[in-house]
Amino acid sequence: MKDDEAFARDRDEFERLLGDEPRRPSRKAMIAVAVAAAVVIGGGIALAVGLSGGGVSAAPGGVGSSASPVTGQPSSSPAPSGTATGEAPDGSTATPGTGSDQSDDPSAPGTDARETLPPVDLAAPVAVEGGPTVAVRRIESVTGEAVLPGEVSGPAVRVTVEVKNGSTKAIDLTTAAVTLFAGSSDLQASPVTKPAGKAFPSEVAPGKTAEGAFVFELPEGQRADVRIEVDLSVSDPLIAFEGDID
Repeated sequence: MKDDEAFARDRDEFERLLGDEPRRPSRKAMIAVAVAAAVVIGGGIALAVGLSGGGVSAAPGGVGSSASPVTGQPSSSPAPSGTATGEAPDGSTATPGTGSDQSDDPSAPGTDARETLPPVDLAAPVAVEGGPTVAVRRIESVTGEAVLPGEVSGPAVRVTVEVKNGSTKAIDLTTAAVTLFAGSSDLQASPVTKPAGKAFPSEVAPGKTAEGAFVFELPEGQRADVRIEVDLSVSDPLIAFEGDID
């Protein structure tokens, strides 16, 4: 058996070992650590879910503001109502492209048509105020010869129009045109190049006379009550001749 001194040494060694062993944390401390860990893990999961959904609900712009999934900037505010439909701030509406200045456009709907002088007989000359005197000098029955695409050979008439310049300035005829409308149907007769069609010269000098010959497809049954219009330029009125072609 061990003596008292040996027992004393064993007791002292045992107490030393007990004093060096780490103390276990209390139960309350372990519970607090577990709760803190759960909060951290839950917050990370919520953040991941929010990012995958396309935005963060609490953006730097304030509570409830939305943010772009890429830039994180607040989305732009919607445009004020009325600006996309043409509605004015006072509630009135405006139609795009309209305005009071459109009344100055002579080609706009509702404006006066181009002036046409009262029609005269086929044999009567027409004097334009401050300009030329225009007359239908001859109307001949011919056989039209198709030359260009769309032309038709057959019965036709050749109309010779004379332009006499009684002014002191040359008259430009580069845009002058002659049109024939057939009978009561008021259909425009198709032009034919031959025989012997001839355009007006580019101009007619003061005191001089110019002629142009124009051939139109016109069956014999449509030669009553025809209308011939002479258009010298956009600055001059239309000149009209009416009557029967023998």
